[in-house]
Amino acid sequence: MNKKALYQLPVPSTALEGGGGFLCRNAIRFEYYRDGVLYRSGIQFSHMPATKTRTERCCKACHIEGAYDTLVEVEGSSWVEEIRADTAERWRNQWEMHHYMIYLDGAGCIEAIAASWTVLPEEVGSWTPAPASSGPVPTPCRAAP
Repeated sequence: MNKKALYQLPVPSTALEGGGGFLCRNAIRFEYYRDGVLYRSGIQFSHMPATKTRTERCCKACHIEGAYDTLVEVEGSSWVEEIRADTAERWRNQWEMHHYMIYLDGAGCIEAIAASWTVLPEEVGSWTPAPASSGPVPTPCRAAP
């Protein structure tokens, strides 16, 4: 598996709040403290037809090496070819397809096929809404396994 490094997390994944990042719709979101202030950021994917997640206990060396705290592109991916072949013909070549992978301590390996990616701006605050004065707090997305 040939990997090209694309982006390094702003902090080690061992310092991420909530046990790592979480996959939410078309983004991997994460939170971390720096100088006593909670920040949020993430990696957003465009035109993402497929994702895979593996818990830490199900990862092999190939899921970790080169991808620990680093977004990588898996070059020459057979998974891209599989998804392209399975896509309806009218959409098959609509967008580029790249295989992206990152390993986060506490979350495991998260993989996505997407046309492109971008870093979400670093902002003060949490991805989880502050609790209301009454009633349940909605959870906008699930945590990565």
